[in-house]
Amino acid sequence: MAGCAGSSGSSSQGSTGTAAVRDAKVKAQEADKLTMLEEMYGLFKESVRNRAPSDILLGFMTDSSEYWLDELERHAKTYDAEAMDTCQFYEAYAIVLYRLYEREHLWEVSDYRMLYLLLYGSEFLNLVDHVKMGPFEVKNDRGSVGLASSPKVPIMLFDWDDTKWKLDLVETLPLITKGTEATASKKNWTGAKLALYWLDKRYHMQYSRLDESLFEPIGF
Repeated sequence: MAGCAGSSGSSSQGSTGTAAVRDAKVKAQEADKLTMLEEMYGLFKESVRNRAPSDILLGFMTDSSEYWLDELERHAKTYDAEAMDTCQFYEAYAIVLYRLYEREHLWEVSDYRMLYLLLYGSEFLNLVDHVKMGPFEVKNDRGSVGLASSPKVPIMLFDWDDTKWKLDLVETLPLITKGTEATASKKNWTGAKLALYWLDKRYHMQYSRLDESLFEPIGF
């Protein structure tokens, strides 16, 4: 009997020890992934600042983000006013800005135009550069960062892709533009109308016809 009791106690201690080792490994892995996330974000910002080639920029983004960029570019070429009313603000703004670039011959690139438009033309990511960021956080295969004033409320999201982090642009843009989009709710505007307001606010001194004509395809 004593032997059985002793065996049982030994097994319990072994299980406790195994759990402790497992927890320590998990914490170490999360610490490593946190460091990699911080490094990835630094490289991403540097690549954007240096206007890196499209393949490098896309390498920082999830596959779903790349697919969404292609889809949004198709929408910019085909959506009419009725379809535009189904868009969120950040989508509608990207579409009308894309059409303005096309109409006024502003393009500096021949491919992956929506990628460059969102990274440079839209100034969405500039909003992040002008605020103080909080610490990065990692939970399993999801990374995030919020404002220093509210670090638990993310404004950028990242996915772990086997060996590295990638920016989830599809989920990040609604978070970055959430404050702006609240204006549409207060004024009872559609996302498309708010997009046109923002476009006019930015470009009214440079271009004419910043109006609902941009809600229609312009003959791509």
